[in-house]
Amino acid sequence: MKIDPDRYPGATRTVTRSGNSPPSLFSMRPEPSRRVLLVLLVALIAAVVARVAAPASRQVTRWAAPCGFERWTVKTLQDRPRLLRVEPTTVAHLTSLPRPAHVTTRRLPFERHIYSVIASTTFQREESDQDYHVELRVGSRQMIAEAPNAPFCTPNATTYRKVQMRRARRRIRSYCSRAHVVGVASFDYNHGQTGIAPNAIELHPILGFTCLSG
Repeated sequence: MKIDPDRYPGATRTVTRSGNSPPSLFSMRPEPSRRVLLVLLVALIAAVVARVAAPASRQVTRWAAPCGFERWTVKTLQDRPRLLRVEPTTVAHLTSLPRPAHVTTRRLPFERHIYSVIASTTFQREESDQDYHVELRVGSRQMIAEAPNAPFCTPNATTYRKVQMRRARRRIRSYCSRAHVVGVASFDYNHGQTGIAPNAIELHPILGFTCLSG
């Protein structure tokens, strides 16, 4: 007999029965659905693609350059300090200031000052912490100014400060015989850095940079 397709959808085989015995269920197995096969195929392809892409993603993360750690919250304004107004000064004045007896991970009261100076500037290199290392020099006096890689290395700073740091960093040139540099006073530790001041004071971060003459 033919199986009623309305009662057993998908069943196409002819079933033979004898007497009053009911048709065997094993003889009415439906053919595999094309939709199910397509779904399984798509899932398999997605799994293969994910397996191939995963090592590349891990490699990018592993090779990403790190940001800094030494007084990093202070140096990148991630402690969100209430800074004072910009005050014009000189490299000679800043480098002659007495160094604090104790420089900790917390911001010192003096490190709320923003200073602007005129000096010759030399971009030395991009540091391992992604800072732009700039040497400021006037005569025999020298000091360091640093431009963090905002906003990537300054996630907790305010939006306003991130924008300032980013714009200043983009304006830094390899060399400028006379530049106007604005930055926050910060005391570093002496590691023999190029251009380090006697008291290890820096403008860190740089908030403004304008090359006045090449």
